[in-house]
Amino acid sequence: MNASKSLSQPAAVDLVNAIPDGNYRFCSQQPKTTNVTPPDAIVGNCFLFRKQGNKVVGSYYDTRTLGEESLCLRGTLSDRFGGEGLELIGGIGRQRIPAKAESSNLVNWDKEGILKVGSAVRFGKRTMAGQPIHYRQAAIDFMRLYRYNLGNKLPPTRCIR
Repeated sequence: MNASKSLSQPAAVDLVNAIPDGNYRFCSQQPKTTNVTPPDAIVGNCFLFRKQGNKVVGSYYDTRTLGEESLCLRGTLSDRFGGEGLELIGGIGRQRIPAKAESSNLVNWDKEGILKVGSAVRFGKRTMAGQPIHYRQAAIDFMRLYRYNLGNKLPPTRCIR
């Protein structure tokens, strides 16, 4: 794929499926260059993930909150990302789960609606870090994300539950 096309086109699911195993970052803001310096200059939502085969583990976060609003996702890639997520509510980040996220219908996790979650359940004890929330359903719209250089952050290797 040539660089000018990758800058003007959001990521197609075919591209995401075709990339080799490794660590990646896709973000909602269209880049002006493929090598954003510093990597933290991105504004919007990012999905920093590790791909192995069709399995994906990563962190979806809002850069406008300095990453305080984030959740760990794990799932599979086929024609889209489908999986589940884990988030801490309260503490420093988000104070409530998204409205109606406890139903089986997917709802927007972010303002842009790139990440949708559903079937939210509280589990474990609330600590100073927050209340753990397990979203048993999560889906990402890769058609609205752009590929970026990885930067200096690595994705999680697993979502602790």
